[in-house]
Amino acid sequence: MGGTPLHLVSAFAAQAGLVLGQRATAAKSNEKTAIPELLATLALEGCIVTIDAMGTQPNIAQAIRDRGADYVLAVKDNQPTLAASIEDFVSAFEAAPGKTPHQFHEVVEKDHGRLEVRRCHVFDQLDCLHAPERWPDLKSFAMVTSERTIKGQTSVDRRFYVSSLVPDAQRMNEAVRRHWRVENSLHWCMDVVFGDDQMRARTDHAAQNFAVLRQFVLNLLRLAPVKRKGGLKVQRLIAASSDAFRAQLLGLL
Repeated sequence: MGGTPLHLVSAFAAQAGLVLGQRATAAKSNEKTAIPELLATLALEGCIVTIDAMGTQPNIAQAIRDRGADYVLAVKDNQPTLAASIEDFVSAFEAAPGKTPHQFHEVVEKDHGRLEVRRCHVFDQLDCLHAPERWPDLKSFAMVTSERTIKGQTSVDRRFYVSSLVPDAQRMNEAVRRHWRVENSLHWCMDVVFGDDQMRARTDHAAQNFAVLRQFVLNLLRLAPVKRKGGLKVQRLIAASSDAFRAQLLGLL
């Protein structure tokens, strides 16, 4: 019997809407070692790889570049000195925005009573950052601000990123937007559709086997040519009771 919960890192193809691979963190380790191992299994040439702050490490940025891809990495307290240098730069920029060269892109979205405005500012003043030479092929850094209004209540979220992409506010804004949507969608699906947070399997490799199966089924449900009313949760229930629907899904393999 094992008593340690399973921790996985997943690679998700935003445009295809599919999980490409997973890697479990090793015992007495964390995502910093699992992410490069997962990246090494993927064909990434020409892609943009976005990762949360947990993956913002120079060696991970190098692993992405070695695979022929560009990176967009979130900067938070995991890189406190780098984050502080970006915050200082942004404070100076906001005090006199007209004096600082930058690119800007804004997107406004309305959906089911929700209004969201995402503003992206991209800069290339790399000398203003702390130790920019640590980040392979670093070409830009960005500030993305999301302002959401739901039922009259407004919240603002600001995040910083470093990237190997040349300064392009629209491209950066779209990459970050896809990442946020993937993050929210994947976590919601795993929790609500498959009850991931309630999983208590601890025997031998049960937790990892079930995790692979859940991702496998999620990919099949997303690929289903006919979508059932009620979304993935309903499709999962139908798949559990309908031989015809299961045959249709397995025909996609």
